[in-house]
Amino acid sequence: MKNRIPFFGLIALMLPAMALADIVYQGKRVQEWPAEAMPTFNNRTLMKTTAVTTKSHYAAPKGKIYSLTLLVDFSDQAAPVTVSEVEEWLNKEGFNRDGCNGSVRDYYLDVSNGQLDLTNEVYGWYRAKHPKSWYEGLQGYSGSDSLMKEVFAYFDSQVDFSRYDNDKDGTTEAINIVYAGPGQTWGQGLWPHSGWSNERRDGVKLTHHQMTDMPGKFSIYVFVHESGHMIFGWPDLYWYGDYCTMGNRANDWNPVAINDFYRADQGWIPFVDITSEDVDNVTSLEVSKPGEFCYRYKNPARPNQEGLVWSYVRNTGRDKVLAGSGLLMQHYDFSIEGNSSADKLGLRIVHASAAGKSSDAVTDQWPSPGSTANTFFKSGTYAEFSDDAYPAIRWYNGSKTGLKITDIGTPGETLTFCIGENCSEPTSSSSTATSSSSVAEITVQKIALETTLPISENYAPVTLDLNGNEVASIFGINRTEIEDKVEFYGVEPDGTLNSQTTGEGTGHWFDNGGKIVAWDPNGTSIVFSNMDLTTMTTKIGHMPGKVNAGDSFTVRQALVYGSKQVTFEIKVTIEGGTTIIRNIEKARYGKPGNRIFNVLGQPVGVRNANGTLPDLPKGIYVEVK
Repeated sequence: MKNRIPFFGLIALMLPAMALADIVYQGKRVQEWPAEAMPTFNNRTLMKTTAVTTKSHYAAPKGKIYSLTLLVDFSDQAAPVTVSEVEEWLNKEGFNRDGCNGSVRDYYLDVSNGQLDLTNEVYGWYRAKHPKSWYEGLQGYSGSDSLMKEVFAYFDSQVDFSRYDNDKDGTTEAINIVYAGPGQTWGQGLWPHSGWSNERRDGVKLTHHQMTDMPGKFSIYVFVHESGHMIFGWPDLYWYGDYCTMGNRANDWNPVAINDFYRADQGWIPFVDITSEDVDNVTSLEVSKPGEFCYRYKNPARPNQEGLVWSYVRNTGRDKVLAGSGLLMQHYDFSIEGNSSADKLGLRIVHASAAGKSSDAVTDQWPSPGSTANTFFKSGTYAEFSDDAYPAIRWYNGSKTGLKITDIGTPGETLTFCIGENCSEPTSSSSTATSSSSVAEITVQKIALETTLPISENYAPVTLDLNGNEVASIFGINRTEIEDKVEFYGVEPDGTLNSQTTGEGTGHWFDNGGKIVAWDPNGTSIVFSNMDLTTMTTKIGHMPGKVNAGDSFTVRQALVYGSKQVTFEIKVTIEGGTTIIRNIEKARYGKPGNRIFNVLGQPVGVRNANGTLPDLPKGIYVEVK
């Protein structure tokens, strides 16, 4: 967390030369997690909304992530809020206490385009053995280590820690300690940080955890930022400015979004890769919405380490705090550890207003803390980008990149720019293809499918087989060729084909009439269908809080190959509701036949003929009626 500002007031941001990290490994502050402690995530065993197709440089979980939050107060600092209030702060859709723009869960749903659902289960409050002042007064972070061990030991009888090993690799991913009162002294005591432990409980290692203060006023930046360290392994971005929540602390209540490079690295938005052949021989006019794509040009000599990335960033929504809008250019090099020195950064902004020559003053060559309108490339001020104009973006060995971007447009709903020079008129990236109703030579064959969904709070999808062998036979190709040869579309209610995906990967969100819409927890999106053309299956789920038992929806998606189109017409019916079981003894008896699932969505049994629960270990479960 950058220059930790207490909730009760703002303090001046420290100078970059005094940049201080708050990742703590084996009792010492580090710029980023060392290789042996970098968080990992095995998505193969995690329930998720689609197959993972992008290899990330960082841990890249998807779907429902269960996180544990343990609350602790002190004899000299009593709990300022209730457990239920903390649960709302972390999980409630639309949480707005004290000016918060949603809960912590809302934040990660927003920046991940609905692909990461971070849900916290909360226990507490526990009264610590010593006053808060005792822990704060110990040297370095020994006070937080002492409190961490004490808290884990106390809650061991109540909590099944293995529940929070979401990917079942023997290590938990997200354990949080929230303590009463504000942080006091940077680098000492209980100062908020992401830490490491050697604790082992319930058969799993409790390695990564984070500690956040709770003075009584709610804000979400600290918890969001520390979760970035703990879950994904993102470093602190010193010398970077306000352009990412892992950078400066721009706003406590509406934290700026995760930068688009990290978002694309997670698979939350697509990379558009530009090759050296494109740079040398191709001219392309691009159209992008804010946060829609992240363009990437890898250094051909070091493709796995160094590159340039850029995207359209607009100062609305999560990025409202930024001083301007436009094309944001970044230079990355994964061989550089941390972001603590102005002359060499693992990830840095290429400031549009600074030519980046070696003679520039440091404050001109590198972004000062905060953000400026002239950081962004845009029409009327900085409409072009090249090695000659910005020599600081050359590869770190001094050679030219060859990349040239011209004709950068005016920020609006979309932004246009030309890779190369002399581009033609734009073609919208969200254009639609005409269906067979207006193109006679295309023949359409419909495959009707049905599925039922339980009412769920966690997007939990069901998998539906798409009859891959039948589809391949219709197209006259091998099943293994479907992924590479066919084109994928959503189908609007009037039958027109829509080439824009709004779900994850090859997927869409639909409203209650089957119209394709963007993911929006407060909007009209209700049902999603995310196809995997490799397995010829689709994951279907619904938006939490938007459906009732017995609701029915019909959604359509299509594959096109040559002159043939296969349309999947999927009828989705909502089953009865679900009940969360927190106390097994109180919920011992119920309706016979009801299905019981653990928090990862895995079936663990059904109620017997007498309505009795199966034998279950301590924990939280979901009962489907």
